[in-house]
Amino acid sequence: MAERLLVMFILASHLFVSGVFSGSILTIENKCDQTIWSVIFSWQSNLSTSGFALRAGEARVLQARSSWYGLISARTLCSTDTTGNFSCATGDCQSGNMDCPGAYDWSAVTYVYFRIGDGGVSSYTISVEYGYNLPLKVVPSKSSRTCIAAGCMVDLNKTCPDDLDLFTDGKQIGCISACRKYNTREICCTHDFKSKQKCKPTIYTRNFERDCPLAYSYAYNDNNSTLTCPDSTDFVVTFCPSSVPNNTRNSMAPLAGRKHNSLRKFKPILGGSAALAVLIIIVATVVMVRAKNAKRKRDSNYENIEAVVMLKRYSYENVKKMTNSFSHVLGKGGFGTVYKGKLPDASSRDIALKILKDSKGSGEDFINELSSMSIASHVNIVSLFGFCYERSKRAIIYEFMPNGSLDKFISEDMSTKMDCKTLYNIAVGVARGLEYLHNSCVSKIVHFDIKPQNILMDENFGPKISDFGLAKLCKKNDSIISMLEARGTAGYIAPEVFSKRYGGASHKSDVFSYGMVVFELIGATSKERAETSRSNISTMYFPDWIYEDLERNETMRLLGDHIIEEEEKIVKKMTLVGLWCIQTNPSDRPMKKVVEMLEGSLEALVVPPKPILTPAVMAWEAVEESQ
Repeated sequence: MAERLLVMFILASHLFVSGVFSGSILTIENKCDQTIWSVIFSWQSNLSTSGFALRAGEARVLQARSSWYGLISARTLCSTDTTGNFSCATGDCQSGNMDCPGAYDWSAVTYVYFRIGDGGVSSYTISVEYGYNLPLKVVPSKSSRTCIAAGCMVDLNKTCPDDLDLFTDGKQIGCISACRKYNTREICCTHDFKSKQKCKPTIYTRNFERDCPLAYSYAYNDNNSTLTCPDSTDFVVTFCPSSVPNNTRNSMAPLAGRKHNSLRKFKPILGGSAALAVLIIIVATVVMVRAKNAKRKRDSNYENIEAVVMLKRYSYENVKKMTNSFSHVLGKGGFGTVYKGKLPDASSRDIALKILKDSKGSGEDFINELSSMSIASHVNIVSLFGFCYERSKRAIIYEFMPNGSLDKFISEDMSTKMDCKTLYNIAVGVARGLEYLHNSCVSKIVHFDIKPQNILMDENFGPKISDFGLAKLCKKNDSIISMLEARGTAGYIAPEVFSKRYGGASHKSDVFSYGMVVFELIGATSKERAETSRSNISTMYFPDWIYEDLERNETMRLLGDHIIEEEEKIVKKMTLVGLWCIQTNPSDRPMKKVVEMLEGSLEALVVPPKPILTPAVMAWEAVEESQ
């Protein structure tokens, strides 16, 4: 890869020296402490790319031909979900991948507009008209009175009005424009077409105009924010610049002079195109060396994974032998396929072996899952025996559970055939496992995917929590967990995981999922049983009719009409615990007290408040039902 990059740089340099290219060189560099994903949107003569990733400290050189007209911005907090869809928290171009072809949807990010070689001059405009996400600076290679370094280098997130803040996972990530937020004629300057050119900044736009005086900050802004340069000028666009020039109109000339002086020392390099080609080759060589060093570091990590996760490592050939060439499939899921096998030692113990479906990437997520699982040791947590990691081939080896997963019994309507005591023991065991993960483990682990499919049953129907593919490893005192996107399974996801209006995601999100599992154990979510209720299930969220049944003392109907009094008490106790666990406010949900509530007396339990009716939750359940 590095060698190919070097060849491309040399070829590009040769073409440049030969005079084939005309226009400007655009260098985009990332000085943020995080990866950014650039957006290159073109209205004329597309560039070689429309979007790419830049890690902290990286830069990329692009050639813009004469008459190119387009914008450059940066996306942040991007990720790819399990379906392969690529999206970003700010600046997302809604293409579903790293490129941004086609039309562009204006986003709340910092932009720079370029017009290269238009009428003998080039020009650029930095804009925060639609909002702000990152500080930005543009430095031209040739300075003059009208061609100076400019930008929006102030962190506008700190001065953003509260009602314009953009948040994700409890962290502010940007500042949206008032026009985009409220879309009124007065704020957007659309109330009087004839007077548009006389529009004045509002109380909102003054925030942008004050901190970034050289940026275009609102519709029909007349602050002459467009800067013109000779058409042969090259530009460096820096996100999160370390140096902040004094960007006021009164200081333009001194700034231009300082910029001219600072660039004078670079003229021997920038003045000659041949020298520039040499510079590019040097940069490419540095990149190649860094790439080799990074590969050597990855290989070192690959060789020493055992020290990280403290589990036995097996080769892929061992895996094939253990599973008899993958002949016995136990199940398939979103993260891979699970096979039955035997340990290759004297014990010949039965095992379950999960082959990870998504084998791309550096493997950090895979190692994180292993490290999370390897530090958890509890009777209600599935035990790991080892792993396989040979670059793209990755597998997790854990104990075999002869009764499979809990959903098998629910889907086969086995809950009516299992006695109440067994159901109760399953609920208690899962509660103990979660309480351990949240409070007693070496590090707090939030599972984020508690559901019947991820609860395995041993030969005595003892439950064990498994599949930590979505888990988060947290500090003990962490209360709110930062996430880029919702995670979990529809029907079990807590409201706060996919909407911040309900609060922040935390270990309490697992408690909500646990409550939904408890309801499945006692048959409360079964549609056929729900329809036998006197309530109209077609117009009610299911906790509503559970509350009505509690008032009528009819909870025994959940598991049939012929259960004894002791079993009726167990069902009612589990019902009350489930209702406490699905409270809309996360702080109202118990977890440490769940085992105490289940093992205590029924008389000590009170009926919790009704959860607020949440259309978002109902929508998730509707999606699940349709699928």
